[in-house]
Amino acid sequence: MLYAPLFCKSSFSFLEGASQPEELIEAAHALGLPALALTDRDGVYGIVEAHVAAREAGIKLIIGSEVSVDDGSTIVLLATDRTGYGNLCQLITVGRRRSEKGTSVVGWREVYEHAPGLIALWGGERSLLVKEADPFFVGHGLREAFGDRLYAIAARHRREEEPRLEARLRHRASKLGIAVVAAHEVLYHTAARRPLQDVMTCIRRF
Repeated sequence: MLYAPLFCKSSFSFLEGASQPEELIEAAHALGLPALALTDRDGVYGIVEAHVAAREAGIKLIIGSEVSVDDGSTIVLLATDRTGYGNLCQLITVGRRRSEKGTSVVGWREVYEHAPGLIALWGGERSLLVKEADPFFVGHGLREAFGDRLYAIAARHRREEEPRLEARLRHRASKLGIAVVAAHEVLYHTAARRPLQDVMTCIRRF
């Protein structure tokens, strides 16, 4: 069974990712992985570096982004073709233009409108913790917009609350009739970068 990381952030996700795009690609190649999705927060800034490295390493690069939504949740979007890449860039541009520098926020209706050519991974940790939004209303909207290109994303990072959140995710996915994929959030290419990532997390949160 082949595995490809579908939720990876580089240093272009400010104060989140602790590795350069090239380092993520090189680590994937060393591990014998066939593909990697670069999904920086609200942007595709590291795609050029990642594309060059992936081409040299013979790895398939999947272009994507973790997009911030105005209810406090996020959704990971992966481009399947040029139409999807264009829609992803347009959606990010919509969010960037209306937001303060360094931030981006879009609405669910805007996500639906830019769905062609994109795969959606919905229901990550931030989405599961949101109380204000109606997850089934959002889920049905996503199902209608993305069809069989919608998946529920289950991520495990050895946190105490994860079994409870995953059970909630699987319940929602079952109700909506969508498959569940495993994709933990990759923030660095080697454990040696963990201290740096911890420092950046502290800066971001405090």
